[in-house]
Amino acid sequence: MKNSIQKFQNALGEADRQVLQSCLKQAMQPLPEEAMPWYLGEAHSPTGYLTPEHAKVLLSLRQDWHTVPHGLRWDTPEKTHDSRSLALANLAAELRDLGHVTGWRNEKFSCWPDAVILDNGHPIEPTATLAAAFEMERAAYRFFGLRAHAVHVNGFTEDGFLWCGRRALTKATDPGMLDNVAAGGLPAGESLQTCGVREMAEEAGLSEALALTAVAQGQVTTCRSVPRGWHHETLWVYNLLMPADVQPVNQDGEVAEFSLLSPAQVVQAIASKRMTVDAACVLAHAVLHAD
Repeated sequence: MKNSIQKFQNALGEADRQVLQSCLKQAMQPLPEEAMPWYLGEAHSPTGYLTPEHAKVLLSLRQDWHTVPHGLRWDTPEKTHDSRSLALANLAAELRDLGHVTGWRNEKFSCWPDAVILDNGHPIEPTATLAAAFEMERAAYRFFGLRAHAVHVNGFTEDGFLWCGRRALTKATDPGMLDNVAAGGLPAGESLQTCGVREMAEEAGLSEALALTAVAQGQVTTCRSVPRGWHHETLWVYNLLMPADVQPVNQDGEVAEFSLLSPAQVVQAIASKRMTVDAACVLAHAVLHAD
């Protein structure tokens, strides 16, 4: 794997490296000035960030969302994972029915408070041993500005080329754009490795034996404003050496096609904004921070 990434690196010129470096610099966008933090219970750090419009919607729908200096505060009387999850499930469904939340997936993400998921400001691996504050429908995460987690897999070949998938035109987010060989959000109750293996099977048709050889390489956190709210996600990076006799084949309809691209073609795709922001960040992290 190291040799493959090294070959990718060696094919890059200084301008190419600057393109990749800019991906990482731009990953963390500043919060909009009007962004409104909201706090869970007695937490001192924000749990998420709302647009002013979303804050008004919540205050109009629920009396248990309270205005505090510079933001909102919410919790259930029980202050438990289950009570919060139930209350937020009902709220998210109502927001969906009112048209404020779209792209419903019927899949839950776990939310960990900063005090649990951060170590000296850096995200740590989300595992079953970490106590999540609640879980909620993934489609509502951007509305509430919550930190999500996702697994992204770079598929390198021995000669330093990269397998990239093109997202299906039916995808709610970034349709038709280039992506990693496999990627997906981390569902509640699933480990990073299990998520990665499942995504590699569903999106690229890769065997479990091959998927288990993917090597973890840390994470990249990305934040930016999107039409549905605030996108805040920690991308867990994995690198996979794709054998010469293996070609990815989509199984779940989420990928239109796969292409094997040279380093120059990858950088060109990033520079021309034909690759998703998250996929570009993951590739840049893998290449620029290789051991």
